[in-house]
Amino acid sequence: MHYEADWKSLDARPTPDWFDNGKFGIFIHWGIFSVPSIDFDQNNHSEWFWSYWQEYKKPKYVEFMKKHYKPGFSYADFGPQFTCELFEPDQWADIFKHAGAKYIVLTSKHHEGFTLWPSNYSWNWNAMDVGAHRDLVGDLKAAIKKVGGIRFGMYFSQYEWFNPLLIQDLKKKLATKNYANMVSYPQMIEFVNTYKPELIWSDGDWSASDDYWRSKEFLQWLFNESPVKESIAVNDRWGAGTWGHHGGYWNVIDHYDPGHLVAHKWENCFNLDRFSWGYRRTMTSSDVRTVLELINELARTIACGGNLLLNIGPTADGRIVAAFELRLRQLGRWLQTNGEAVYGTKPWIYQNDSNIWYTSRMRLDRKLKPDRIFNPQVEKNTIVYAFVMQWPHYGHLILPSVKATSKTKAQMLGHNHHINVTPYEGGGVKLDIGALDWHSLPSFDAWVIKLEYLETERRNPVKELIKQGLLDENGRPSNIDYLD
Repeated sequence: MHYEADWKSLDARPTPDWFDNGKFGIFIHWGIFSVPSIDFDQNNHSEWFWSYWQEYKKPKYVEFMKKHYKPGFSYADFGPQFTCELFEPDQWADIFKHAGAKYIVLTSKHHEGFTLWPSNYSWNWNAMDVGAHRDLVGDLKAAIKKVGGIRFGMYFSQYEWFNPLLIQDLKKKLATKNYANMVSYPQMIEFVNTYKPELIWSDGDWSASDDYWRSKEFLQWLFNESPVKESIAVNDRWGAGTWGHHGGYWNVIDHYDPGHLVAHKWENCFNLDRFSWGYRRTMTSSDVRTVLELINELARTIACGGNLLLNIGPTADGRIVAAFELRLRQLGRWLQTNGEAVYGTKPWIYQNDSNIWYTSRMRLDRKLKPDRIFNPQVEKNTIVYAFVMQWPHYGHLILPSVKATSKTKAQMLGHNHHINVTPYEGGGVKLDIGALDWHSLPSFDAWVIKLEYLETERRNPVKELIKQGLLDENGRPSNIDYLD
């Protein structure tokens, strides 16, 4: 199919199946901001250090620089300290593999404008010319390819805080496009042709329209002619007003979590450090989310049709700190047991019963549309997975939305024994999981119950949400324009 440079045509391109099936990715915020690696307010983020210091001139940042650095020290002077001397891309790839990630997204260029590849359009402000003196994008891409099973993606900020070309364009109210024509647009063409990423995570688009960024023109080339035209996935941040409207899958806002099914593929980018995307030297152990928090966020996200993109911030010398590595490996061990309920699944006709979340898969799906939003409930064909985040009182798990038949089977993933299923007097079913040997449970964090041969039920959750006013007539969240 040929795509035109207009949103109606570009929006018709489906997001590749690999993205929906993958469910879980890892976001990596890494750049010059990893050198100062500090913030002074939980509402701030370390990767915005330059802006807070010299654009907003926040007092704590200004005082910090006066106290600890000589007069005249500039942000560019942090560049040589971005040495990455301990960066071992094979080690990173091993961590991501054991975390269970199916794709990664690396900040190839954040709002500071520093590129992690030797860009021809970022002279003397890239990782080959300054600091590390190596192609960080290329090195990580090679390591990811070596371990296999993980797709390589690149975050790219359209905007640069202090690029003089963009500053001049903005002063002229975008009557000129010198920055877009000479920097951001050619950089995107450059990195696609050089590294062939399978995902582009556009950001920093808020200050100008998609026409200024030449987004439609770029996506037309990307979908029709680029070396990744068949496999590329893209998000929705391509210009002011595009979030939750145009592009590929929807990010909408950071930490987007609607809590209900959305009739369009979406992604929840979620940071492991509660208070920052970039690394913080001031991070404490309690700032790192627990594995149960991560499992809960993953479950509620995929139950509603989204993917979870979990962020880490490496250090300026190239390390993934032990607290992050530990949490990623803990999550990976849980996914080794419960991945059947995650990868390749789709939402069910019900998304949750309180804090119990559901996913599903079909034994046979030849007659179903591959891009369907949810799986129907058919007794002999639908397998349902219930994510249990808290062990129930008295060992009795109540699932109000589940309707059993005489053939219904229930089993905990990672456990060999079947669970007794009985009708519950208030509706739904009762599962006697308390009868399972506690010492043989596969996990003490969260559990997944596999349910088979449930009663056939005709229910369209999208239509139900439209009736409730949570989705508009096109299946979009009703509050999405407010969020954008």
